[in-house]
Parts: sequence; structure tokens; C-alpha cells
Amino acid sequence: MYLSIQYLRALAAFMVLLTHASFKLQSNGSDLLSWFNIGGYGVDLFFIISGFIMCLTVQNKAINFKSFMKSRVIRIIPLYWLMTSLALIIYLINPSLVNSSGGETSVVSSYLLIPDGSKYLVNNGWTLSYEFFFYLVFSFFLFDKSKQKVFTSITLIFLFIMGLAFKFEEALMQFATSPLLLEFVMGIVVYELIRKFKFSICFSFLLLFFGLALLIYMNESNYYNVTFGKALTSGIPMFFVLLGFVGLEPKIKKSTIYFELGMSSYSLYLVHPFSLAAVTFIFKYLGILSFSGFYFFAMVTVSLISGWLCYYYVEKRLDRLFRSKKKVSAPTNKMLAS
Repeated sequence: MYLSIQYLRALAAFMVLLTHASFKLQSNGSDLLSWFNIGGYGVDLFFIISGFIMCLTVQNKAINFKSFMKSRVIRIIPLYWLMTSLALIIYLINPSLVNSSGGETSVVSSYLLIPDGSKYLVNNGWTLSYEFFFYLVFSFFLFDKSKQKVFTSITLIFLFIMGLAFKFEEALMQFATSPLLLEFVMGIVVYELIRKFKFSICFSFLLLFFGLALLIYMNESNYYNVTFGKALTSGIPMFFVLLGFVGLEPKIKKSTIYFELGMSSYSLYLVHPFSLAAVTFIFKYLGILSFSGFYFFAMVTVSLISGWLCYYYVEKRLDRLFRSKKKVSAPTNKMLAS
């Protein structure tokens, strides 16, 4: 298991948490974190990590399309459906409490993870749609593992080019030809580079710092490429961050806190919107929303704790339950979907 990947999963989940916490602050009249606008890069990092980990998951293993997809469904869906069902209950009681930023919410699409232009009950679920689409393409080529990564990459790049050529207006086709698919290809490239080359510690540091510098530059310049979207402005910096940090693997020491955050990152990703909403409700009820620093600290702390508790007492138990029923062996490396 790569400690570097676990730590980056923790970082990515924490970045997303900080972004959503800053949104809560701003929506309640505080500019405490108005300057923080890079948290969305965590999603791009998740996608690239996913490409890397899926390659790692199938290496040297006899696995086919059916067993791979079963394993992915068991890994992702039970907890997601549980959180979606919780959101549905809240939605039925008071629709304004779900997706309060506006837009139509689709219950069916929320469970099926099929984009139709509507929002999901758990709005973070849109990233899982991309994850499963990648899984489908990736597993389709398991019949020839020697060329699987090449075929997967070519397919995703081809779909992106189709999107450029035809400029689809349908939500499903826009999704299936999105530039974000290129970020999974980046993860595959990182895997191949790490597998084939031994990076020195010095060179790995240079790659990491270059990625961070590029991220800061892209963010500060407000540069946005219409053709490549976030895959260029966010994906490429995170590509170098991942490549450099994984290259530092031999020098990385185990930290219990970061490791636990990495392991619980999927639970944190799904649970934190509920935690933020609960803390906000309590602070509003007590009339102390104006204490921005305390409010922010409470949101982050409650989210981290609830994510960890959800991982150990819900996610892991669901995983064991469904794997024992389906008799599917768990992959060595779990990923945050993401």
C-alpha cells in the first residue's frame, strides 16, 4: 500500500471539506475564508488518484469485467445509497434543505448515478458518476491486460475528442465526453511512469514543487481553458503533484493521523455535507453564527470526526457484509471515489 496515495487522499478530501466549509461561511455572512478557492482541486486529484489505483488494483491479478465491477459496486454504492436515502428523507420533509443552492433535484438519477442535468440528493455524487464511467471503460478491456491501459486511455481521449467535434447539448453526452475524463488518463500515465522508472528523491521534490507552483499560478491568474477546462488548469498541476509525491514514497514515514484520514476519506467525502448542515443549524439555533472562527472550527472538527466514525462503524461493516454475501475479495488498495 502506498502511504503517499493515502496521504494525498486525505489531502484531497480535506481540500473539498475546506471549500464547502468556506461556502457555508460566506453564505452566512462571513468572509473568513473568502480567499480560499483551491479546494475544488481536490476533486481533480481524486480522479487522477483513481486512474493510478485502478491500475495498481489489477496488476498481477486474474480478474475479469464481472468481478471487477462487482468489487467496485460493493466498495462505492452501499454507503452512497445510505447517504442518499438519508438525504431523501430530509428532502421529503423539507426540500429546501437539500441542494439549497438551487436547481432541480432528481431522485432517480441520484440512485442510478446517471447524469440528466439535474442535481443529486447528495450533490457530491456527480464525481461518482465519473468514477463509474471510468470503471466501465477500464474493466471492459480486462480481456487483454497487456494492452488494457493503452486501450482505456485511447478510448477516453477519443470520447473527449468527440465532445470537441460534436459539441453535444444533451447532459449525458456532455458527461460522457467531458475533459475531466483526461484526468483518469493522467493517473494511468503516473502509474506507468512510476512502474517503469526509478525517480530520485531530488527529482521527485522538483516535480512536486513544480506541480504546486503551477497550481498556484493557474489559480492566481484565473486562467481557464474552454477546450480542456479543469483537466488543464487543475488536472495538470495535480498530475505533477501526484507524480512527485509518489516518487517520494521511499522517504515517507507512516503517520497515524494522515493514514486514518486517508482510509476514511470516502466516508468524509460523503458525510461532511450533512455535518456542515448540522453544525450550521445548531449555530443558527444558538444565535452564534457571528463567531466565524469557532463556527469554522466546529464544522471542520465535526466533519472529520463524523467521517472517521462513519468509516469504522458504517463503511467497513457494509463492505464486509456485502463482500461476504457476494464472495468478492477486496482489492488490496481501496480508493476514494470520488
